Amino acid sequence: MTPWSRTVEVLRQRHVADVLVPGRIDREETLSRFVPQPLVVFVVLDDGALRLESVGGYGQLAVRVVDRVGLGGVDLYAAIEEEGDELALASQGEQLFGDSWDRLRCTAVRPFTDQDSNPEEGVVKCLALELESRYWLFFDPTWPFGIRIGNAEDMRRWESEYGE
Repeated sequence: MTPWSRTVEVLRQRHVADVLVPGRIDREETLSRFVPQPLVVFVVLDDGALRLESVGGYGQLAVRVVDRVGLGGVDLYAAIEEEGDELALASQGEQLFGDSWDRLRCTAVRPFTDQDSNPEEGVVKCLALELESRYWLFFDPTWPFGIRIGNAEDMRRWESEYGE
């Protein structure tokens, strides 16, 4: 894991370029389709990435600074490959940022913690990032299917239901 202070330092120095969600390619139908499996989500930076992983029975978010995107270390992804299915990464950048941005500066980093969090080891409850032009990304690992990527409204809803 990456100490929280290092994560914040990296986000202040680099720009966010994309958000990648892993999944498998389902070729059973007439048209192949991408089926998201977001146990890990990558916030791609102009140099490296943040790897966000749902841990602790899907109740916490482990945040790690990495040099490159990779899907190693997740049992589900290994099982998908063993079954002969193909893994892929879906780019969410245009959907989340709009098509006029190729990279955005992170203007605020907001970790949410609880009694099971350990920020010094990079483990938080949820994470919100504010990007220039007031885009908010909210990463919630408590979603039954993995990490849910939301916006400012999702962050406010989570705060009103669960508090800090």
